[in-house]
Amino acid sequence: MNIEANLQLAADRLSNREFDDLTVLDGWLDDAGEAFKGVLRKQLTEHTAQETIWRMSSIGKPVCQLQMKAVGAKAKRKPYNFITQMMLGDAVEIITELLLKVAAVNVTGGKDKVSLQVADALIKGTDDVEIDDAVYDIKSCSPYAFKYKWSKGYAGLVEDDPFGYIGQLVGYAQAKGKPPGGWIVVCKGTGQVKVIEFEGGEKEISARMKQLEQTVTTIMSNAKFRRSFDPIEDKWRGKLTGLKTLCKTCEFCDYLGECWPKAEYLAHPNSEAKNPPYFWFVKDD
Repeated sequence: MNIEANLQLAADRLSNREFDDLTVLDGWLDDAGEAFKGVLRKQLTEHTAQETIWRMSSIGKPVCQLQMKAVGAKAKRKPYNFITQMMLGDAVEIITELLLKVAAVNVTGGKDKVSLQVADALIKGTDDVEIDDAVYDIKSCSPYAFKYKWSKGYAGLVEDDPFGYIGQLVGYAQAKGKPPGGWIVVCKGTGQVKVIEFEGGEKEISARMKQLEQTVTTIMSNAKFRRSFDPIEDKWRGKLTGLKTLCKTCEFCDYLGECWPKAEYLAHPNSEAKNPPYFWFVKDD
């Protein structure tokens, strides 16, 4: 089944008010309403640091980031619109789940509260959706990420996964005893949809689980903090500049200021553009 094509076709018909051959059940709408109340409750209530560490949505993140969170390190302050972005993301997820049903995609499960024992921690979460008995995660993103990150497919996610999406999906799949299917990605700015299939085999799944176990062991043993990523040798037009920048994972980390206190967000000095690109520059400790 081509999930992406089915979703796009159903959305096209709905956009043009062509309801022939489309089914929209009242029960689906009621379920969507209840789901939205649930995510509002989730976003508007307080959670402790430990509660959020041992979640499927967190455990795939870099171990250094989770170590910072576990010891209560000061995270950078979120912008005022962060909560709105989060709730918009939740709304996109609920709408996508509804559209999957309207598109007659073979939804075989989802929204199950699951748990998985990883080393000495019990990791909990709620999966998004099962399609043809495989586990899929629904992700919303910015137009920039949709164009430049998700367009690279699974290989791009392996290369740059600052939010631990692969570990999260593998964790859900292992908890349910089902194969990982992939990600249904929706652009919050345009409504465009893209489906990225999980391309790793059993060897990849095993490696990811081992990584999750190492993460749990590191945190629970209060191991000495170590940065997971080194600075990158900066290049401009293919030539080394002698400068060093942080990788994308570090750029998105809530604890960048704690981990790299001397990092500076500056326009690239070699750029002559009116709106030059900015990078996080660092010097050797």
